[in-house]
Amino acid sequence: MSDAAVEPVVASHARFPLIDGVRAIAALTIFAFHVFFHLGLLNTDLLSRYLGNLNVGVPIFFVVSGFLIYRPFVAKRFAQERAPEIEPYAIRRGCRIIPAYWVALVIVTLVLGLEATVFTPSGIVTYFGFLQVYDIGTVIGGIGQAWTLCIEVSFYIALPLWALFARRLLPGAAGRRAMIGGELWALAALFAASFVWQLLISPLFVPGDRGYLVAQISLPAFADQFALGMAMAVVSVAIHSGAKKPRALVLVERRPWIWVVVGVGLYSLLGLKIGSIGLGASWADAGLFRHVVKGLIGVCVLAPAVFGASLAGRVRGVLGWRPLMLLGLISYSFYLYHLMFILKLNEVAWLHDLGWGAVAGAAFVCSVAAATISYKLVEAPGIALGRRLARAATLRAARHRGAA
Repeated sequence: MSDAAVEPVVASHARFPLIDGVRAIAALTIFAFHVFFHLGLLNTDLLSRYLGNLNVGVPIFFVVSGFLIYRPFVAKRFAQERAPEIEPYAIRRGCRIIPAYWVALVIVTLVLGLEATVFTPSGIVTYFGFLQVYDIGTVIGGIGQAWTLCIEVSFYIALPLWALFARRLLPGAAGRRAMIGGELWALAALFAASFVWQLLISPLFVPGDRGYLVAQISLPAFADQFALGMAMAVVSVAIHSGAKKPRALVLVERRPWIWVVVGVGLYSLLGLKIGSIGLGASWADAGLFRHVVKGLIGVCVLAPAVFGASLAGRVRGVLGWRPLMLLGLISYSFYLYHLMFILKLNEVAWLHDLGWGAVAGAAFVCSVAAATISYKLVEAPGIALGRRLARAATLRAARHRGAA
């Protein structure tokens, strides 16, 4: 595969162009999961146990976010430069996700007839304020899949605090090796804390209690998956700053199919019968195990896109396939609209009579069309506005520091 085959679809993706391909894979798996789940195609057979784990796209998105959002903070710290300003960071994040989400929320609410729950004083605060995940009565209301977006937003808020902790308390002046080690050990501790949260704290809450959902599907329960992406960001920055690559990383850079083999192997574990050793009727029944495995699968999917991305290979050729990258470019809007089309088109009698494949195909086409329109009319202008406002905020901060 030539370098030209992985040219970014937009200039801002120049450093890691293949991440759009990763986003597309995540979006497609989530779409497939919702098709199989909401069209009633899952049962207790072996195939269904695998199809029922196609929501692996959610951990992939979380790992990608951990990598992309944390990397600038790590790069500044390793270069011993001033940390990214919080105001420009918040502006960029807000303009990236809020306009497209708010527009989609209004459209989805009207199309699915959810006005009585969304367009109320409490509903407006809950759904427009990314709070639906914190109550069992609202978690799948509005845009049902947006519970994951609520977790993303909480990660965006928490990340500058983690970056401040890294600057203040982790090794900084003791050399690059100590800095890398400090970051990775801290992230390993974060991973372990999230694991303990799920293992020991979450089960203390009884289904139906107000704290149950907060314990099960909020940031602490998913911090391990973000931590995996953040650790990849640390390794990436270290390599770009001149650190020697570990031999294992050199091997998988040159043979990216290893990531595929490991990822497929991990996914195969999700449907195996292991009741005899006490983890449930299948791997898929062991929730914590399944959660950890899916996070590791996220690493396997992302790694070829960010380590050795300029090297040739069929794996990167697939990630760099232009239709896939274009889908990745609009994957956020695709994520916002796809479930609405699956649910609504399944109600069309003649389409339903043609079978689930017809419903899925029509929903995919409509989702891509809606996502394309949303990207061009809402997302892209929002991103551009965010960049302009962030630059202005950066200049104001610089002038303020100069005056001081």
